[in-house]
Amino acid sequence: MRKIDTKSLLPNDEFSHLPTNKLLEILESGLLLERGRALFMLARRSGNDQEISRIVVQEICEPKNRNSKTIGIVSISFLGIAGLLEADTDNTKETVKHLIESWTEAERSDLLVFLQLMYPSDFISSIT
Repeated sequence: MRKIDTKSLLPNDEFSHLPTNKLLEILESGLLLERGRALFMLARRSGNDQEISRIVVQEICEPKNRNSKTIGIVSISFLGIAGLLEADTDNTKETVKHLIESWTEAERSDLLVFLQLMYPSDFISSIT
């Protein structure tokens, strides 16, 4: 399987060293940017872990995360989807496709702009 040819959105982030239970705690009660970073890191870990994957998808779909903008058009949910892309498994790619298809046109448009800027790849081009 070929990895996405890009740098990580959050390289060397201190959250990458936190245990899953701490990331879940931050996701629930952290500050806005902390919640986004926590969801991103959980999503990156979700590639081969169905339980984490289920939690990540649930959190991405939560209205509070879809509507909470971190910077510009980027919501907490966008960061979760970016983390799924960085997990780079067939399952996470399929999950990303499903999530994108389920969003409204306005949400999908902003999300695709973000993903195309951060992750220029054949995969992203194929779902736009």
